Amino acid sequence: MNLLMYVGDELVESVPLEKEMISKPGYLGNFKRRLQNKYREVFPNAPKPQFFVANPTTHIKPADMLIRALPHH
Repeated sequence: MNLLMYVGDELVESVPLEKEMISKPGYLGNFKRRLQNKYREVFPNAPKPQFFVANPTTHIKPADMLIRALPHH
């Protein structure tokens, strides 16, 4: 699992997480504080960052490969 930090529509950073630690108090908050402090000077006037927890994608195919793979009617 990864913690994703977005500022507006931009993905700023993705941090790998230990799945079994996510439910521990303070685990996610520690990462969020570090990321906010790290980018505070880079984005001084940006809106408050948004954070999401997501499973990493193991295999990504370009969209055009997926479209060509669709059955034609």
